[in-house]
Amino acid sequence: MIKKRLGLTLLLVLMSGLCWADTWELDLSAGTSHISGGIHYKSFLDTGYLKVGGTGVVTDDDDTEYKWGSLDVTAGSDTLRPGLNIDIGLRGLLGKAEEPGVSGDVGAVGFTTAAGYLFPSDVFPIPLEIFGSLTWAPRPLSFRDTENIFEINLGIGLRLIKNASIIASYSYYHLEMESDTADWSINDDVFKAGLMLRF
Repeated sequence: MIKKRLGLTLLLVLMSGLCWADTWELDLSAGTSHISGGIHYKSFLDTGYLKVGGTGVVTDDDDTEYKWGSLDVTAGSDTLRPGLNIDIGLRGLLGKAEEPGVSGDVGAVGFTTAAGYLFPSDVFPIPLEIFGSLTWAPRPLSFRDTENIFEINLGIGLRLIKNASIIASYSYYHLEMESDTADWSINDDVFKAGLMLRF
């Protein structure tokens, strides 16, 4: 009994020591007919960090409608240069897309990469950051009614406090779809603003 209690105490101490640097990242952005958001858990390792989480996208305007959710798993590093972080990994997507007269189911497992840089205070007097990401799922990794997915995100943020930023971003979505009646595609440019929180 004493050994079990001692082992449990030791395990709790080790876990508290391992988890002190782990963080959650939450973002939410919106445009005129678009909303996107995500939540990710970032666990630091000896050689970098592992990030696991999900994102969601919903667009509903006069001509184009699409919505999907994704599961993101990436490995990253923030030791190459102070303020710089780079992530590489995989992203699975499931959802729906519609254009006038056609609709289809979205499904893919894509390659994804992301990077961000917080400028040092001696370069910019205000805490400015830039970030971007790229996801690509070619034909062999696309399924359901999807033939190809390409997504790019670029943004800039003002880090008001250590754990929160106001962000403005641009996203481009390209989907090639195949339905019973015809092949079709979506090309959409989206400008949005929002918040990014870290805790």
